Amino acid sequence: MLEGSCDCGAVRYAVDGTLDEVTDCNCGICRRLGGLWAYYSPKQATMTGPTEIYMRGDRMLQMHRCKTCGCVMWWVPVDKTYDRMGINARMLPFGAWDAVPVKKVDGASW
Repeated sequence: MLEGSCDCGAVRYAVDGTLDEVTDCNCGICRRLGGLWAYYSPKQATMTGPTEIYMRGDRMLQMHRCKTCGCVMWWVPVDKTYDRMGINARMLPFGAWDAVPVKKVDGASW
């Protein structure tokens, strides 16, 4: 079980899974938000707490951030038939991803 929280603790996630790889994307939104993404089925995740939703560009993803401290916690697809979401691994306890492979994605070139 993976458990993460925002800085103030108001928003939390729990994922029934392991952290095998994280993705560091350099697209405009990921770079600016500081996301380090781990991907799971939404069926594996439980999210709690008050979030604000931001959608950019093609409006395919809902980015959820804490309403209080602003930490970006996860994204979910607008199309709920898409069985994939991203959790921000930076919200896991410090060092949780240190030994995990980091996949670099060149989203800026898309």
